[in-house]
Amino acid sequence: PVSAAKEFISGPRVVQAASKLLETCPLPQLCEALTVAKGEDAEPLVAALEGLSEIEEVRTLFLEEGVTDFLTQGASAPDARLRLTVAKLLVHLAHGEMWSIASTNKLLDAGLFNLCEPLLLDDETGVAETAAKAVCAGVGCAAGKQALLSSPGSLTDVLLRRLPSLPDVQRIRVLALFVQLGRAGTECFSSLEQKGAFEKVLGSFLTDDLLLKLNAVELMDALGSYELGQDYLARSNVPEKLEADLLDPYCDGSVRLCVTRLLGFIAGRSATASELLLRSHEAPFPQSIAGLLDSRDITSRLCAIHAWATSTLQNKGLVFFLKWRPMLEEMVSLLGATQNEIAKGAMDAWTIVLQARAPEDQDAAELWSMADSLTGPVLKNLTNKPFPDVRPHTWQLLSVLCRSQKAAQKALQSSELRELLLNFQSEASTDARYAKHTLVKTLVDCHSHWISGLLDSEVMDMMTQFAQQGPYWVPRSAGAAMKDEAA
Repeated sequence: PVSAAKEFISGPRVVQAASKLLETCPLPQLCEALTVAKGEDAEPLVAALEGLSEIEEVRTLFLEEGVTDFLTQGASAPDARLRLTVAKLLVHLAHGEMWSIASTNKLLDAGLFNLCEPLLLDDETGVAETAAKAVCAGVGCAAGKQALLSSPGSLTDVLLRRLPSLPDVQRIRVLALFVQLGRAGTECFSSLEQKGAFEKVLGSFLTDDLLLKLNAVELMDALGSYELGQDYLARSNVPEKLEADLLDPYCDGSVRLCVTRLLGFIAGRSATASELLLRSHEAPFPQSIAGLLDSRDITSRLCAIHAWATSTLQNKGLVFFLKWRPMLEEMVSLLGATQNEIAKGAMDAWTIVLQARAPEDQDAAELWSMADSLTGPVLKNLTNKPFPDVRPHTWQLLSVLCRSQKAAQKALQSSELRELLLNFQSEASTDARYAKHTLVKTLVDCHSHWISGLLDSEVMDMMTQFAQQGPYWVPRSAGAAMKDEAA
């Protein structure tokens, strides 16, 4: 079996190679060989099993009785390599979109989803993390969702029941899985919320136990990183509790960053929360933004910049920060910050703020009146910061700003910008190419009625073609010039 496995993994993993391997050594024999393999002999057998599980045409063989017995025994085997192998195989087997209803039912009938529980609670982090991937893949199909989340005695029910008795590491791991599963969609999130899974996540953070709180920082960050999680936090009376951490003079730095970031998301998702958190400049949340912005630490400053941006997504937040002139002036000045990471963060922040509102939106009239003053610093970044990592952020913000006619007129007055727009070799990175194309498309779609009178007809035709053809389009004349240069 070992020799056959080595031959299989040395070539392309295709159906023909799999068939040749299985003719020489049937799958149950491969599994049995792995259970007794010693030393280096185990590696090719593991790789061969993983390779076979990736091939859709042979995947159903893993649901045959002899193989499922191996998987069941392997999930609790003393050898961590065997447990990891089983977890990896489950990841491939659990991808719902690759399975027919009949195959999914076979997976359930074989009880393979039941193996996720011991694997998730494994002492080895690699085994547990791989098992979590299998569970997240499993909820991609209706039957898997039912077995893992909805049915009586589902995996999540079992984990919630065991949660109080689990060691700290395993408990945090299970809570992290709940947060991951919540990303799978409204149905999954609602099911977990009804079971009280997210209350457990909050409870791990809203505690006086500093060690537990620090361990839960990543959990809260993850929960606040997607909209369903943000909405849950906003309606769970969390803002008042999180504010208390900001008032604590002994609050740990990582906790302060996490809370500020979360409150920014919450303020941007809920008008009620925005009213509470931004009740005055002296309130804990805006003071935390101001304090972190004054820090010398880049991570702290980036957190403050992003929290400022997300908290303006409600009109209350926008009005609040537009009236706070020193803060507003600081955010404008950061567009030209000498530290590239800060400049990129500031450009991304203004992109978030402006993208959420149309130039003709009356509620955002004051914001868009600043478009002219924002365009100047951003144009300077095209020449002062011509770095590949900065360029996508610059083009992206310009494309949002140039929805405004006033900003577009100012931008096109720049000879540097006009030259760059028609320089089809100016951007090396994919992100920069796409962002530049978005700007050209914005100019053509929103302003062609007056731009055509400003630019030469040949230039206008080239911009129109660029907008229509995509970011990798190159006019024939430019293509010929590039070939001559290469020659």
